[in-house]
Amino acid sequence: MRKTLLLSLFCAALPRMALSEPMLLAAASTRDAIDAGLAESGIAALTSYGASGVLARQIEQGAPADLFISANPKWMQHLVDLGLIEKDAVSVLMSNRLVLIAPEGSGDLAPDGIAARLDGENFVMADPQTAPVGSYGKTALETLGLWSAIESHFVPTRNTLATVAAVAQGEAALGLVYASDAAGQPGVRVVWTVPADSHPPIRYLIAPLAQGDDPEGATELLDFLLGAGGRVVLTGKGFLPVAEGS
Repeated sequence: MRKTLLLSLFCAALPRMALSEPMLLAAASTRDAIDAGLAESGIAALTSYGASGVLARQIEQGAPADLFISANPKWMQHLVDLGLIEKDAVSVLMSNRLVLIAPEGSGDLAPDGIAARLDGENFVMADPQTAPVGSYGKTALETLGLWSAIESHFVPTRNTLATVAAVAQGEAALGLVYASDAAGQPGVRVVWTVPADSHPPIRYLIAPLAQGDDPEGATELLDFLLGAGGRVVLTGKGFLPVAEGS
């Protein structure tokens, strides 16, 4: 049976031991998709989800992980620079898009209508200082000349789950999240898709680690996620495939 662990407790409380399942550390925004992929593949794995930077630091401190999925390329590069991941072993797993969400029942939105929609209301998005989606989002809004209309209404959230919840509960008129985070969520609807050329390409990177205890299981899981079966599951959860070599 797959088990989800809080990695900080795992690393603090358990001695290093042989595991019968590979340990996967993955960005929090991939949870639903990766859980669905594991269920579809039938591969058993230990999973821990969290902020990419937090997970990277845990790997740096010796966490016995076999695979790492990062939503922020800089953290994967950080581990490559430390020699903990082989540069040639890093693959692009999937991509995403940015969307604006509003409470269910709201009408579609054009960019020039954002200021009016926010009159006396909040705009929520994960903190650009700590979350990749917030960083991508702020860059996009600045590129499109929209940040000045939003900045005074902006309330940072911890992550996209909190953003979706704030909009669904009517605490904010608009929020910016990944499309995969909005897919199928009750209480919200997508009102605008942010142009992809307004921000750097969104790339989720995956790579094996040598400090885990089940490299064979990790290879099996990696092959599934990067293969046709994994692609079907990931795109079904709102992610975008990435062309080979991109």
